[in-house]
Amino acid sequence: MVLKALYLYAAVVVLLLCSSANFIQSPSDVFGPVALLEPTPSAARDFGAVVSEAPVAVMRPGSAADVARLLGALSSAPAGPGRRPRASVAARGAGHSLHGQAQARGGIVVETRALPRAVEVGGGGAYADVGAGALWVEVLEECLRAGLAPRSWTDYLYLTVGGTLSNGGISGQAFKHGPQISNVLQLEVVTGTGEVVTCSPTQSPELFFAVLGGLGQFGIITRARIPLQVAPPKVRWVRAFYDSFETFTGDQELLVSMPELVDYVEGFMVLNEQSLRSSSVAFPAEVNFTPDFGSDGVGGGKKVYYCIEFAVHDFQRQDSAAADDGDHVVELVSGKLSFLRPHAYSVEVAYFDFLNRVRMEEESLRSRGLWDVPHPWLNVFVPRHGAAAFKDLLMGTVTRGEFEGPVLVYPLLTDRWDGNTSAVVPAVPDGVVYVFSVLRSTDPARCGGACVEGILEEHRRVADEACRRLGAKQYLARQPSRAHWQDHFGSSWDRFVARKARFDPMRILGPGQGIFPRTDDVTAVVM
Repeated sequence: MVLKALYLYAAVVVLLLCSSANFIQSPSDVFGPVALLEPTPSAARDFGAVVSEAPVAVMRPGSAADVARLLGALSSAPAGPGRRPRASVAARGAGHSLHGQAQARGGIVVETRALPRAVEVGGGGAYADVGAGALWVEVLEECLRAGLAPRSWTDYLYLTVGGTLSNGGISGQAFKHGPQISNVLQLEVVTGTGEVVTCSPTQSPELFFAVLGGLGQFGIITRARIPLQVAPPKVRWVRAFYDSFETFTGDQELLVSMPELVDYVEGFMVLNEQSLRSSSVAFPAEVNFTPDFGSDGVGGGKKVYYCIEFAVHDFQRQDSAAADDGDHVVELVSGKLSFLRPHAYSVEVAYFDFLNRVRMEEESLRSRGLWDVPHPWLNVFVPRHGAAAFKDLLMGTVTRGEFEGPVLVYPLLTDRWDGNTSAVVPAVPDGVVYVFSVLRSTDPARCGGACVEGILEEHRRVADEACRRLGAKQYLARQPSRAHWQDHFGSSWDRFVARKARFDPMRILGPGQGIFPRTDDVTAVVM
């Protein structure tokens, strides 16, 4: 263990003498005034629970300056033949990565939740400055005190700001406002060379756009400025059911064409009675829908149903005009849809409760022992023309055995995604892509390690075929090879590589993504 720690000591000794950061490696290792203790188990674990790669140290920074000293020391450490390679660094927020992306085997995990998490509303309510380690639920709670809220969300609010901005951040508002990475005014970033930079679309724009959706490859986000809007007190939340995939997607596309009326659009597959019950945990109304899941008449397969969710922000007050009432808008919109009559259900809920709806599903899964289990998830962006084909490709995976979890399906509009960011969506002429999210929980009592590996292999096969045949792109994935990453980025690969060479030339950051091999050869980095 001592030998394992020696190569870290030279790089961080100056940092340890002047920083409030805590390095954790082994209880027996003490260098100067700081003990290097054993890494916490969480540093080698994430929500996916399918990859575990332990670091040799954990850092809990008290400021961006702490992170800068660490990265500066590591990037400037002497290199050459016979020397140990530089330690890699992974930023870890709430630990909701799926495939070890926030892990750093043999390196250092920087726990961003330790950074200051203050949420400060400024600009007369135009924006909030937030710490990157803050959870989105914390941002929401603070902003609601001023009657305000961000525009774009994730379905699950217990993720960090820095984590979702490093990936994309999507939910049912994305068709209207774009993903979370399209809703950022300014960032504070520590680059791979240890420079603290405040950046925006007009100030250091290359770094700003690089880190948004950049998978942690170019810098560690430490603060963000998020635009705000007036928060509605209530939301009208509607669910409508379908027995035809084509009608289901056609109505979803109709809904996203009405952003002046509709504020949120998602949908999911209803595979069986269990999926219908579990998807109704957070919906505060009785759903009197008892479909027949018998054979669909095609090859003896089970019948599958679909559910559209849409929501309308309700600013109704007693003295407001009836035309502005949320019920009136829901009635108007519902009249244009072709769901199974009379299977549409509408409820009014508080804005906070609507945005925090997945928390109830989490509590349900925890009560059944299905939260801290392996989650072999699959998230794919599929061009509109290939949505039906992808659904068919997916059916064998999600209808076989005891599937536990939702399968989300809903449209995004690519013109809401800024092409300057590092995030990748399919290039489609009609501008419509579908999110397919297979959010599976596996019970270890029924699905052990070999079973989980089998699911992951099946997902890889489905994803590879969809990317090759339909022009799809994966989201939140860890690609199995550099060639896969190059195919994933396509025409933006050269830009991605150039940004890496500029902002993290020693390839210190984001080892868990598996995009760039570790190296101490500068010429190898810039080639």
